[in-house]
Amino acid sequence: MNFCEAWQGRRGLWNCAIFISTIVVLSMNCAGLMVGITTVFPHLIYVPVVIAAYRYPKRGLLFAVVVGAFYLLMSYAFAAGSMALIIESLVRASVIVIIGWLIAVLSARLRDQERLYRGVFDNSEAGSLLIRREGSARIVEDANERAATLLDRRQEDLEGRPLSLFWTEEGETAIFSLLESDGRANAGETVFYPADGGEMIVLVSLAPLPQGRSILSFVNITGRVNAEKALKTANDKLSLLSRIANDHLHRPVNEIIETVDDAEAGVAAGGTDGHVLEKIRRLAWGLARQLFLAESYQDLGAVPPAWIPVQRVLSTQGIPGGTGAVSQRFWAERLEIYADPLFEKVLDHLVENSIRHGGDVEKIVVTYRETDEGLDLFVEDDGAGIPDEMKDQVFEYDSGKHAGLGLFICRQIVGVTGMTLVEDGTYGKGARFVIHVPEGNYRIEGRDADAPVFPVPEDPGVLSGRGVPHKSGAVVRELVSAEFPVANTLWIDYHETKGDPATDRIFAAFAGGEAVSVARCRRHTGGCEVDGVFTPERHRGHGYADAAVWGLVEACGHTTLYMHSVLNLTGFYARYGFVEIKEGDLPPSIRERFAWAQGAMEGANVCPMKRDADT
Repeated sequence: MNFCEAWQGRRGLWNCAIFISTIVVLSMNCAGLMVGITTVFPHLIYVPVVIAAYRYPKRGLLFAVVVGAFYLLMSYAFAAGSMALIIESLVRASVIVIIGWLIAVLSARLRDQERLYRGVFDNSEAGSLLIRREGSARIVEDANERAATLLDRRQEDLEGRPLSLFWTEEGETAIFSLLESDGRANAGETVFYPADGGEMIVLVSLAPLPQGRSILSFVNITGRVNAEKALKTANDKLSLLSRIANDHLHRPVNEIIETVDDAEAGVAAGGTDGHVLEKIRRLAWGLARQLFLAESYQDLGAVPPAWIPVQRVLSTQGIPGGTGAVSQRFWAERLEIYADPLFEKVLDHLVENSIRHGGDVEKIVVTYRETDEGLDLFVEDDGAGIPDEMKDQVFEYDSGKHAGLGLFICRQIVGVTGMTLVEDGTYGKGARFVIHVPEGNYRIEGRDADAPVFPVPEDPGVLSGRGVPHKSGAVVRELVSAEFPVANTLWIDYHETKGDPATDRIFAAFAGGEAVSVARCRRHTGGCEVDGVFTPERHRGHGYADAAVWGLVEACGHTTLYMHSVLNLTGFYARYGFVEIKEGDLPPSIRERFAWAQGAMEGANVCPMKRDADT
């Protein structure tokens, strides 16, 4: 270290303090000796000695010897033959040396303890934080490198910051409450939030230190916890699969054997039974289905979740429609859900469940609704429905006629990514299964930046099950974002309206391979507005507008809908449940459009209308 470095930074401040205090106290003692003051100023010599011995333990004794010797020489120079002053100065110099030695020894031991602490603190495999209390907040005073690594932050970004940077108030309060009540908090499990936005399950220990400080140590146990959960899941699966084998597989196998034995006995007796083959076929189908469900449950969680396009899954599952009397209407063209790959089987099972167990089912509708908490996906029918007392039981293992193993497994599958599955239909009017998808686990094609653009159907009409037939002969389906120009072309003479994938759902009726009518549902901050209902003049009179509006209302009807209708069409929209309302009853963002129209649209008076959400 050169001379300049010795006088820079924190080291320079210490050296300045030692140098200045030494010069000052020695000068004061020299002046005192000159006027005969020998009992006061010498005590001040301890100050630079103590500072030097504390800061530089290895050189503190030498510094004390030099200062003591210098003081002794000054005293001898001014003693004028006074033996008492010389003896007094000798004793005082000895005391100076002893104090320097003592402070140096103690300081060296303190340094050793500090190095030991730093070694343990810095090199621990656990994250360590030194915490101090500032008012109601707890501040990180020091952090080791391991803590910074685990929290995905730099050490300097942690120091001086509150614990709320990575710890919830609830978790912090719970652990520190243990410290205050028991004097220590050992092995408490909580959750930290690293800078990458994820969650980290940690095991924390907390010990008090003097001056209101505490030392917090933590280790990442996320992997262990996940492994334990995985092990528990695997054990649960094995247990359930064993139960399935006993309850659902052995029984139909035994029934098949008994049926074959009865048939052989009947043949031996010269009789026949026309129902034997049908019974065997039914039992074999049931056995195959139980095997399929067991295999599905076995694979649960084995593959990472993925984005699943709901409409394409429904359109390609080959879901049986019985004799064709059941109308299957799927309105989820642009929707993707982040779920376990087995989610496809959930959709398949819910639709098939309605067909097989819904009684006199004529239609099955799949649609969705966005809410403040996420998205609700509906699978509903117009069959017998499920009694209120059975709505929870149908999801239990082997609950009886209204469900069984399938719905139990369906709820397990959706739960992998935090979704829930309930039934809230009205008994006597139909069943309605609702899958609630949390925010972030769904996306709308063309609207969300991370959602891929869906391909346009090769045929502008309907292909591979896409679209829903209407009584007019048209086929109705929702347009993907790349098809919005199709609607824009029809709208070119209708106020030059254009669709926006970020806010709009557009439904088009197709006939003869071309779009013949369109209807739009636009999301506003205050509600959803039906707008842009238009049929070119050459296609009017065929019921195509009725087809487009029918598809929109069925797809979006779980949300409250508003619109502006020309007066001569209020009766038309009344058929879909719209009622006339006052302008003041419109949400503000929709009311603004009405104000822009200034009471007239296409030269005719308009009337605000509202349709309440389907319940």
